[in-house]
Amino acid sequence: MPKGDGMHISREDKKNILYIIFGVLLAFGINQTLGFVLSTDMPVVAVESNSMVPTFQKGDILVLQGVPEKDLKIGDIIVFSPSPTQTPVVHRIIKINNDGTFQTRGDANSGQLPFEKKIEYSQIHGKVIFIIPYIGWVKIILMELLKWPYILILLLGGFVAILIYIS
Repeated sequence: MPKGDGMHISREDKKNILYIIFGVLLAFGINQTLGFVLSTDMPVVAVESNSMVPTFQKGDILVLQGVPEKDLKIGDIIVFSPSPTQTPVVHRIIKINNDGTFQTRGDANSGQLPFEKKIEYSQIHGKVIFIIPYIGWVKIILMELLKWPYILILLLGGFVAILIYIS
């Protein structure tokens, strides 16, 4: 590196950065395409708790499909949002109320949570159609890191420092 040039990023590092950006854009595009094909706004979710053990484990990835209201039945496993600001919940339908709303419960839970007794169809993102074990841990760890932005900044800074050091 010539003196006075400051920081120099090699051609290889630039390619790696472009690959990372491309990967993120590709993942976003795949998610949007899956959402369109599977008729849901949330085609892929990570299991974030143990409320559905042994059916699902924390860290599993679930693929969802949008289902017409009339096709939902007792025993189906759905993902729904108790409110727009709450984390989506993955639980099994245990009852369909007379007014057409749904009741759910986690397989590992002894009882229902208050918000599980009257779930509107509009709160439901989809029905679980496929499981990919363990891959969801990546999302869970990244979401935890986002709660602590300084740790994320340190990790990213370390990554950049390593790239600079090896170039």
